[in-house]
Formats: sequence, C-alpha cells, structure tokens
Amino acid sequence: MRIKNIDISAKMPKKYDVALHLCVIMLMIFGTLMIVSTNVGSASSPIKIVTVLIKQVLFVIVSYFLMTFFANNFTMRRAQRLYLIIGFLLLVAMLSTQLFMDTYGSKAWIRIPVPAVGEITLQPSEFCKVFLIIVLAVFIEVAGKRRFDWWAIMRIPIFFFFMYLCLTALQKDFGAVLVMIMMCFTCCLLVSNSSLKKFQKCIGIGLMIGLFGLFLCFLIPDQLSSFLANIPVLSHISSRIEIAADPFLNPQVSGYQLINGLYGFARGGLQGVGFGESIQKYGYLTQSDNDFILSIVVEEIGIFGLAFVVFMYGLFIHRLFYYAFRTSSEGYKIILVGTAMYLFVHFALNVGGVSGLIPLTGVPLLFISSGGSSLMSIMVAVGICQSIISRIRRQGVLTQKAQRKKSP
Repeated sequence: MRIKNIDISAKMPKKYDVALHLCVIMLMIFGTLMIVSTNVGSASSPIKIVTVLIKQVLFVIVSYFLMTFFANNFTMRRAQRLYLIIGFLLLVAMLSTQLFMDTYGSKAWIRIPVPAVGEITLQPSEFCKVFLIIVLAVFIEVAGKRRFDWWAIMRIPIFFFFMYLCLTALQKDFGAVLVMIMMCFTCCLLVSNSSLKKFQKCIGIGLMIGLFGLFLCFLIPDQLSSFLANIPVLSHISSRIEIAADPFLNPQVSGYQLINGLYGFARGGLQGVGFGESIQKYGYLTQSDNDFILSIVVEEIGIFGLAFVVFMYGLFIHRLFYYAFRTSSEGYKIILVGTAMYLFVHFALNVGGVSGLIPLTGVPLLFISSGGSSLMSIMVAVGICQSIISRIRRQGVLTQKAQRKKSP
C-alpha cells in the first residue's frame, strides 16, 4: 500500500538479505521469552506476567513495522532532505526528559501512561545513535560528489554529535555517551575521503587516549576512582570502577548486583538449570530483565544460551560487513558499518560489565534486554540497512546483466 510515494506495507523490499532478517526475528523471539522468564521473579501476580508479555509483544510488532517501513522507504535523498527536522525533534525530545521523574538518578526517559499496559517509557538517546550514523553518512556521501574541505563536510555532524553528547551526559547516561563516541569515531576512521585525513588523525589520537583511560581502570583503579569521586557529575562512576576491580569490596551495597550476576553465570554451567528455573531473578537481581539479563540467560540455558546470542550477533555483523565491502558508496558503507558497530559496542559493554571485566555502564543487550526504545532504534537501523542491501544487490544484478550483453 502506498500513500504519496510512501510504502506502508509490512513486506520487505526485493533482494533483501534473508539471513539477516531471520537472525533479527530469532533474536527478538529469544529476547521476548527471556524477558517474560525474568519477570516471573518480580511479578506479584499472573496478571503482571501477562502485562509484561503484552507490552513486549507490542514493542516487537511496532519495531517490526518500523523495520519494514524504513526498508521500503529509506533513501539518501530523503535523509538529506529531512535530517534537520528529525535532528531538532530529537534535540527537543532529549531536553524534555528533564521534565520527568528520574530512574536510579538518570533522567533519560519520556514517560507515557497507557491504560491497558501501565506506563510506557521512551529513551530518545537510543534514536540519537541511529540518527548520528545517518547524518554522518549523508554528509560523507555528498562530499564524495563535491570537493569540500573537512569542516564543510563535518560541521553539521559534529554539531549534532556534541549536542546529543552533552544532553546525554546531562541525563547521567554515560553508557550511551560511550556508545556514541565509539560508534561515531569508528565510522569516521573508515572513510576514505582525502579531505578528512587530518580529521581522522585527530580521531585516532582521541581513541588512543580513550583506550589509555580504559587501561587506567585496571592499572590504578583506586587512584582513578578517588579522582572521579571528587567530581560531582562523575562521582557515581568511581564506585563502578571500584566494583569492577573488586565486587566483594562492598557486597551488600554497590557490589550486590554484580556479585549476584556472577552467581548466575557460575550456577548455569554448561547446560543451565532449565528455562524458567533461575533463582537469581527472585529478588537477587533487580535489573534481571535489563542490564543483567545475560546472567539469567546463562543460568537457565547455560553456555549454549550465550553461544546462541554470540552466534546470532556474529551473523548479524558478518552480513553487514559483507555488503559494506561490496559497495563503492561511502554513505552506504558508513551506515552498514555504523549499525554493526552499534550492535557490537552494546554487546561488548554489556557483557564486559555484567562479567566484571569492565565497569558497569548500564548499556542494554540489544534484542534481548527489555526496553522498547532500544529495540525500536536497532530495528530502524536494520530496516535502513535492508534498504541499502536491497539496492546494492539490485545494482549487482543489473551490472551482471550489462556485462553479459557486452560479452561476445
């Protein structure tokens, strides 16, 4: 069905990647099952479980529709025409989070009361991550057709990047700040435009400084946490560094969540205790359906549950890089690699945090953790990637037909 050249059908476009599509569906189904399982521990009645299931299914349906919508309608030309409107709407949404109640000290959500399922929360910073990938791709694509200096190419992406970064820091969501930095910096390093070589050197130096800071968390955790404790905005990060270095330093308060998460990993073993049979979700892990859901996955399904998630993530990233290496468009390449990095950075920060390898960041495990915003945003990114993949594959078929006609 089309309305003014906008396709609103639920079908995928021709030549989309089936493996990527099946991967996404399997991850959503698996995530929904695990979210329902984890909420059994905190539910006061069967009605609560049904409510959680209805809410999650609603998010899945909306997310799937968003994926098909962007898969059928995304073009670089439309993105170039609409990026200012969307960018400023997201700025307004980011500012509006300050009007709502905080959660664990962070004002990162817009709260919408819904009679049937209770309260639905939206996290604008999740959509900002996808927007940053798109706006960077748009300007890199335009620069490929014209001779611009690096400032003419990057001034708009840099403006939105720092605005979203500052507003996300104001929300005290430093996990999202870290995701934005790592995701955007990686995309910038992959651009082959000669005008950006000096800019890329600065990005490379910034990444090296960031990695050095990460090593400091392990080399001198006490000194670093003491330094951050004296900065009011970053004081809560100091306790997370201390917890990562020694979770048993304060087992009843700051280390409580991480310790119980590690108990879940240890209890699961190879085969797990069985789906729905977790003990840790019964009050021991208050974030069992969100940040620490991987601990419940391993406890219930064992190492096979972790292997399933890793395999699906690996397949997802492989398919995106496969097409990124088969397109000459810099813009397409940025979107495909940026989405792959979006997933990978979330995975690395979540798994590293819940296993105690790095400080906790509060970053969800995409497709698996509860949260409609993270699911909808990654599905928007997948839809955009499927639109690009469809176009790449159709162009490949046309090229092959042209070559056959030229051959004697």
